[in-house]
Amino acid sequence: MKSQPPDSSLASGFRTFAMMAGGLSLLLLFLFHDSLDARKTLFSNDGPLGAIASEQSSTAAAFTGAWGDLNWIGNKLPSAAPDVTSLLSMVLGPLLYSKFGVPCALLILGLSAWAFFRQLGFNPVVCAIGGFAIALNTDPFSYACWGLASLPLTLAATFLGLAALGRLSPGRGWLRAVVAGCAVGLGIMEGFDTGAILSLYVAAFAMFQYWHYAKRSQSNPQVAVAFVGAIALAAAVTSAHTLSTLIDTQIQGVSEPAPDQGSKEEQWNGATQWSLPKIETLRIIIPGLFGYRMDTPDGGNYWGAVGRQPGWEEHKQGLIRHSGSGTYAGIVVVLLAMWGVHQSLRRENGFYSEYERRAIWFWGAVALISLAFSFGRHAPFYQFIYSLPYFSTIRNPIKFLHPFHMAIVVLFAYGLQGLWRRHAQSDSRKSQSFKEHLRLWWASADRWDRKWTSGSVGFVLLSLLGWLLFSSSTRELQRHLASVGFSDPITFAGEIARFSISEVGWYVLFLALAVALTTIISSGWFGGARMKLAAILLGALLIADFARANSPWVIYYDYKEKYALNPVLDILKTNPHDRRVTGRVHPINGPHLENGQVPFSGVYESWLQHQFQYYNIQSLDIVQMPRMPQFDKMFIGAFTPTSANQLGSIGRLWQITNTRYLLGMKGFLDLLNEQVDPIQHRFRVHTAFAFTPKNPASPGGITRIEDITAVVTPEGPLALFEFTGALPRAKLYSHWQAASSDQAALSQLSNPAFDPETSVLIADSIDHAPSMAATNALSAGTVTIQSYRPKNVGLETESDHPTVLLFNDKYHPDWKVYVDGKLDTLLRCNYAMRGVFLPQGRHSVEFRFAPPAPWLYVSLISVFVALTLCIVFFFSSSLGKARKLDSAGASERPKTKT
Repeated sequence: MKSQPPDSSLASGFRTFAMMAGGLSLLLLFLFHDSLDARKTLFSNDGPLGAIASEQSSTAAAFTGAWGDLNWIGNKLPSAAPDVTSLLSMVLGPLLYSKFGVPCALLILGLSAWAFFRQLGFNPVVCAIGGFAIALNTDPFSYACWGLASLPLTLAATFLGLAALGRLSPGRGWLRAVVAGCAVGLGIMEGFDTGAILSLYVAAFAMFQYWHYAKRSQSNPQVAVAFVGAIALAAAVTSAHTLSTLIDTQIQGVSEPAPDQGSKEEQWNGATQWSLPKIETLRIIIPGLFGYRMDTPDGGNYWGAVGRQPGWEEHKQGLIRHSGSGTYAGIVVVLLAMWGVHQSLRRENGFYSEYERRAIWFWGAVALISLAFSFGRHAPFYQFIYSLPYFSTIRNPIKFLHPFHMAIVVLFAYGLQGLWRRHAQSDSRKSQSFKEHLRLWWASADRWDRKWTSGSVGFVLLSLLGWLLFSSSTRELQRHLASVGFSDPITFAGEIARFSISEVGWYVLFLALAVALTTIISSGWFGGARMKLAAILLGALLIADFARANSPWVIYYDYKEKYALNPVLDILKTNPHDRRVTGRVHPINGPHLENGQVPFSGVYESWLQHQFQYYNIQSLDIVQMPRMPQFDKMFIGAFTPTSANQLGSIGRLWQITNTRYLLGMKGFLDLLNEQVDPIQHRFRVHTAFAFTPKNPASPGGITRIEDITAVVTPEGPLALFEFTGALPRAKLYSHWQAASSDQAALSQLSNPAFDPETSVLIADSIDHAPSMAATNALSAGTVTIQSYRPKNVGLETESDHPTVLLFNDKYHPDWKVYVDGKLDTLLRCNYAMRGVFLPQGRHSVEFRFAPPAPWLYVSLISVFVALTLCIVFFFSSSLGKARKLDSAGASERPKTKT
């Protein structure tokens, strides 16, 4: 049978698009129905509501540069890109984006895949089911639910790039290269390194497509190199704004390990820690075999080895495992993908064109190569690309599972298209009984169908046997679980074992159903008009399979309860820009002021990542900074104690960074005054408090961090300490010193003899000598903060003599300072902070963060051009007729009996 060409009319194109969008939207709304609850929002590890609702995360302001002021002493963040994520966040706002951002991203992914399959000339039903398959694929689904909705959007951009290359024609091939490049650039804006990885696959597909086109049109195959170059150029121009800001914030000035700080083996171990163990390849077809999330209830805890610190088995130190994503491809998807590969090997009586056979082999190679690379340190393959430029900076070889899943879904679509083409117009033989039909079919089936049917049934039986053997090995599994960190082999480990066994049982059930349905379709029972029923059954089985496998990743919580205020947060959120707060002894994963009697560290770290962000409370503690700039590393290193009797250096760090408040157990007050500030004893208890259940009447008591709140009580074991020696956020100095070098400045700042209250260090000399000696500098003048935004700070000062204004926030050359409305010279004070020289008198001072953003407009224009060309290519009638690369064309497809 000939596949029906895509609708050529604009109205038909929009109609089929609307039907696909509506169906997928309804399904996603069902899966994420709790988003309609006014009090609930989706869990997000990497983008919680508190973080995206913070003032520093304002998307509109971040297009021209972003400044993070809520952690450490401030830091330049990557600018917002003109991509889909930014569009959704601005249109929906923080709350609605936290509820609907994930389903919107998955919807866009499904529609993009639908567009690609439509460009390949697949049947509309095949296009729709293929779009559903990638939208529900557990890889992008789980990443999105973990807080990385950018992954499905990156894959969506990749599919759009592939769609632009789905057909090539002499007149518009180069325009399609531009569209594909713009789509690749959009993927880089969304996914950064993941987008860069996927861009290589788009380039490979472009080479494959152009090779086939050149072969048919007798064009010069060498032009393919220029064709791919055009794609790369368009991608670079489109993503220029993102590439520029990434280079500025993630590469330039980033601290690199010194040659003596890690052998090549240690660097390799660090770069490949997040690799897929080969045994966990089974997760591709058995979703919960190794569990789901780390905290999935009822025994669903992840117990595999992804993220395990190399050498843990010998030393039992470091991270043992971590799971924030799934790798399930869907049993129906994998089965039909393999069916398509199997049928493509036919040389005679096949129903794939020569191009389609080669395309199936291409995507099969993509899947195998990607899977091999995802093994990382567990196999020898990744080392071949690790030595290439850039690849050594990718910390997660498991990211190569993204193109693997993309390839599997493409193979699934080819398999489904083959089934549809083979049987949609065949005689359904309604006069025969079902049993008689199967008997006659088996008697006349060729060796390819017999081999596939026998093999698939045999695989079901083998899987059933494996399940029975696995079920009988519960004790061995419990002992293994006890050896890898689950210390309670009777209850906890036993619960996990039972859960894993049940997951294998579900796999066997869905495998048997998928094999049975595929076999019945292959027999021709659903031929002709019944093929629509077959599509409905396949789609329903696919949806049911994914809905069950994806449900553990969809986690909601009551955000009003989570972000409810308490007396301690009330204090901290009042004028939060006046000072910083800390709950650690050291900003980078330092210990807490606790003795284990109350769950302080857990509550504090939750506050740090959620409530502090939500209420714009500024903390010295670093939540995440995987690529610390060398500038910051030197600063923090100068105040890091090397022994217990050097805690005074931490006190100096708190003093010069405006860290006025500390949280911890009240009993540590004496230690703070005796070891951190042993001379002046400037620590005091500001507020004593205790943890208590939010709902004391709850029968379950405290089972989550969200169940805990703080109440003020003089007898409370916890305290909000005040360090009265901390410098204010803004301070005037009539005495200043020019440091001869950065190292000299750090040495002087860390010297207990230096008094930062009376003198400030500046990196460069100024033309004015101090008017007062350091001993008299306390009467320098007054300064008040009139307005505060992360990227704009306004102050008013008054002094009877020249002064240096110190503002205790990190220096960066992109900050500009204006004195009385005129641009002035920005000073670097106390090694890391901002400042400006002021003549005597009253002055209005404004600090503005204004990095240059010339590439923003280049990216905006490129996105607009790409969208215009997409509308022309995907919905114009002229393209339906200009088809030089028809993957399903009747001219290449052999005639077959049905």
